[in-house]
Amino acid sequence: MATRKTLTIFLATITGLVLLMTSSAMAAETPKFGGTLRVATEAEPPLLDPHLTTTAIVLRLSMHWMEAPFNQGAKYEIIPELVESYKTNADYSVWDIKFRQGVLFHNGREMTAEDVVASMNRWGKGISYGKVMYRNVKPVEALDRYTVRITLNKSSAILSAYMTQRTRCFIYPKEVIEEVGLKPVKQIIGTGPYQFVEHKPDRYVKVKRFEKYTARTDPRNGYGGKKVAYYDEILFIPVPEPVQRVNMLQGGEVDVAYAMQTDAYQRLEADPNIDPILTKSWYIIGVFNKKKGPFVNEKLRQAVQTALDMDPIMMNVAGSKQFYDLNPNLHYKGTVWETNAGAEYYNQANPEKAKMLMKEAGYKGEKIRWLVTKRYHYMYNSAVVAAQQLRDVGFNIDLQVMDWATVKQRRAKPDEYEIFTTGTGIQTDPSGQSMLTCGWPGWSCFKELDDLMLKFITQVNFKQRYATWEKIQRFFYEHAVNIKFGDFYTLFGKRKYVKGYISMAWPYWWNSWLDK
Repeated sequence: MATRKTLTIFLATITGLVLLMTSSAMAAETPKFGGTLRVATEAEPPLLDPHLTTTAIVLRLSMHWMEAPFNQGAKYEIIPELVESYKTNADYSVWDIKFRQGVLFHNGREMTAEDVVASMNRWGKGISYGKVMYRNVKPVEALDRYTVRITLNKSSAILSAYMTQRTRCFIYPKEVIEEVGLKPVKQIIGTGPYQFVEHKPDRYVKVKRFEKYTARTDPRNGYGGKKVAYYDEILFIPVPEPVQRVNMLQGGEVDVAYAMQTDAYQRLEADPNIDPILTKSWYIIGVFNKKKGPFVNEKLRQAVQTALDMDPIMMNVAGSKQFYDLNPNLHYKGTVWETNAGAEYYNQANPEKAKMLMKEAGYKGEKIRWLVTKRYHYMYNSAVVAAQQLRDVGFNIDLQVMDWATVKQRRAKPDEYEIFTTGTGIQTDPSGQSMLTCGWPGWSCFKELDDLMLKFITQVNFKQRYATWEKIQRFFYEHAVNIKFGDFYTLFGKRKYVKGYISMAWPYWWNSWLDK
């Protein structure tokens, strides 16, 4: 039998991510209960059901009231959250997962294996990550009140990692799911340290401390381990303009601000009341509509890929080279998945070759509708420069600026666009890159890529998986599946009286407190 310890070591090895923390300084601080934390977020959430969306803001909010079987530690290793222990058979094709006893939902009912089975099955139908994993899953079953068995068609050592991807396999009460099926939940109930209170659109999402929260007993560890809700309440306040978020943070109207423009870094660093925080955790992509329209033609996608010069694109996002990096990695540079596969196709900046490919593709000046929002400055700022570069080689680009919720709605409809811009963050495993899947907007429906992705998630040996990942990344560039612009660093900030916070890719507000 493979043990939890064996799998944890394996999964920690494949992430290869290192986080520098100031835990020694924190040891001298005394946590305090009380107060309301005011967080300026960059967008209004389109919904509050993380089973049904890949939107980053939904995860950032919902992980305060929702929990999953597994979570990530300080080095982004996979660690148990709602799980007490687990074991597998020799080839990782059968997983028996025992869940913690006494974990309460916010409605006061104890979580059982039936809730886990219902939640997993819904997650496996509702979101791209779950759909990909469930292609390899036979029916999930409850063995007893607290134990779930997952049987796979083919062995996989990354099942726990997959449930911890960006859209995590959060656990709802069974009755909440049965009420709505695959429609958005009507009752926002989880097991987390904070409890959902209310959502007033364009004003705030409010949560409060869950007094009966069942914390783990092991020490805090990244997103996991022991969680303590020190704040009485947290208000997540949508503030679409990044300059306004900076001003509100410096003026003391909020305690924390997300996703500010990096050109504010020096200003915040000079403020004695502010701690600026850089998180190196994103890259920007342009996603082609490959189901309908001109970019069904591979040569035309290659023309876009060939034309773009990524330096001015990323400079317009970050404002300084210290805040971005150009590399072809579809996972992350510096991890064990780092590879230069397909690098010759990245950042070519070759307009003459692009014109030749446009001619071969038979492009006649058809309008290219490019969906973008200003709510995420990196999306808009990258698209503005990239669109002009493409106009310079002869593309008829119609840059359509709208709110993020509208982008989300339109990108799901093949008649509504040709390109949209988004970003992707750190995944627990490269198999979580939804832009490589057929079910995600943009529709990367290629049999060879699909077969490679299935092979990748079912392999156990790291060397074999790495070789498959290199093939996946090369396929991405050779066929111009989508366009990677570059890695960029996100600027967050907090008032200095917000104590106990340890920076990770996604900000979280348990285990921190107000000292004022």
